[in-house]
Amino acid sequence: MIRYIFALVSAIVIVGMTILVFILPQEASKNSVLIKNVRVFDGVSLSESQDIRVVNGLIEEIAPEIIANSNEALLMAEGLTALPGLIDAHTHSYGNGRKDALRFGVTAHLDMFTAENGLQTSRAERESLGYSNQSDMFSAGTMATVEGGHGTQYGFAIDTIESVDEVEEWMQKRKAAGVDYIKLVYMPYQSAMPSLDLVTATAIIEQAHQSGFKVYAHISKQSAAKDMLEAGIDGLVHIFADSVVTDEFLALAKTKDIVVIPTLAVIASVDSQQRNMALAESTLVSELLSVEQSTSLKARFGFGIPGYSFNIAKQNVKRLFDAGVTILAGSDAPNSGTAYGVSTHHEMQLLVEAGLSSVDALQSATSLPAKQFGLVNRGTLKVGSTADLILVSGNIGQNVNTSLNIKHVFKNGYVIQRELSQSSNKQVLETGLLGDFESAELETIANFAWAPSDDSMANGQSVASIAHISSDSGVLRVTTEIKAGFAFPWAGVAVGDFEPPVAGVDTSAYDALSFQVKGTVGTYRVMAFSPLNSGIPPAQEFQVTEDWQTITLKLSDFNNFDQSAFSGFAFVSGPAMGKFDFMLDDVTFH
Repeated sequence: MIRYIFALVSAIVIVGMTILVFILPQEASKNSVLIKNVRVFDGVSLSESQDIRVVNGLIEEIAPEIIANSNEALLMAEGLTALPGLIDAHTHSYGNGRKDALRFGVTAHLDMFTAENGLQTSRAERESLGYSNQSDMFSAGTMATVEGGHGTQYGFAIDTIESVDEVEEWMQKRKAAGVDYIKLVYMPYQSAMPSLDLVTATAIIEQAHQSGFKVYAHISKQSAAKDMLEAGIDGLVHIFADSVVTDEFLALAKTKDIVVIPTLAVIASVDSQQRNMALAESTLVSELLSVEQSTSLKARFGFGIPGYSFNIAKQNVKRLFDAGVTILAGSDAPNSGTAYGVSTHHEMQLLVEAGLSSVDALQSATSLPAKQFGLVNRGTLKVGSTADLILVSGNIGQNVNTSLNIKHVFKNGYVIQRELSQSSNKQVLETGLLGDFESAELETIANFAWAPSDDSMANGQSVASIAHISSDSGVLRVTTEIKAGFAFPWAGVAVGDFEPPVAGVDTSAYDALSFQVKGTVGTYRVMAFSPLNSGIPPAQEFQVTEDWQTITLKLSDFNNFDQSAFSGFAFVSGPAMGKFDFMLDDVTFH
């Protein structure tokens, strides 16, 4: 006689008045299970009180009543809703991102820019039905962009395209790397950085289609989006938010049968909406965040960018949706204000806020991206589908917010342990001295270091050098030359910890930064850095004269700067062009 063991993965969970249990025969396969009496969202619509049989990682049967086999594991799921594993249609996947995403039921990443050296491995992983503790990845690999354009500022070299003549060779490299689709950057109607021109972008689209790839465009303005539609693009990976979509654009978008991945979560973050903070503090989220997820979710851009109106973005999503344009859920994680996994749920919530129904939003993260990107047997719960699925408490078809009430995540039919992450203990800054320069070693606190800093890290042309000057007590000399080549040029000296992973130190006990300075007369800046911020860091200006003076800056005047996670300061010249020479001494927190 077969003996049964009554268990959950780790405990019995009470759902309302329902006791949710696994009934596990000892002979049961670990990726085979019969889920009993569960509401089902199959990727398209909802049905009540179904049973789902999973055998060796695939869905074998879905019916109102399935008779259990004697050697089959049972999961009693009354009061729960089963839905396909979520598909995030816009990520940048690296590190532990796919493991972090899977804890939140995101079983597939559609990566829009990452290093290509791991693509063959990720392709093999996603074709297996074996146990996996991370989401599957499909990827564009590198982006099609120009030298110095968007995508070249992240610290590793990528293939760029400078003319139409280079397109065919570039495309062959992507095929060899194993990409699944192509992403290009088309941002000609701005001056911050160079962009592909329309002729070259069109050639990329045509060459990609000839090579069997769909092509998606990174744009920021409606005018650029219109150019791409006319050039034959398959989709837009952001919604433009510089102007309300016109009737002409809507008609063109419907005719061209494109998809749009709005990435409202990151647009809300750029527009300083602070929606991410409420999400980070939710008990359904906070206890499951890794340090990396918590850091990126709580991060802020620290500045506003013209043309990124969250309200306009929402209007445009609704108008496009009403016109029949397919909308897909993509988070753009791990940009500031987003995090792997959790922001896929947030994106669905924001799509509902924009005017889609809960079912519409669910489709945007399941069956619709699977159809658009050709993901076979994913994004749906039907016979033959891979058993990537989530069980959530409540009726998600009526309220998409319940998608975070996750009780179980299945990947390839295996139950995934949703381990709680361990919080990092931040170092508290116990002494305020950052540098008195008495020693040529430039020693400081908290593993911080003094080093030249300039915009070359963002493909700028400015340069900086530093030198210790032995005077009565020692000073630091900083020599810079600010050159055109970056939208926000800078050069100077930085002190801090900038080697990843950066946790930051807690400076909450201090109110101000002071330092002594003299040098070339002009306006300079102090930029404040934190792992919770990205993009242009918050800054304050100060004036330098030929005579020594003491500058004191209130820390609270660094806009949106979180003192609990301080990682460094930079003392810089720029954006004014020219050569500068200044000296620093006694840099101190007070």
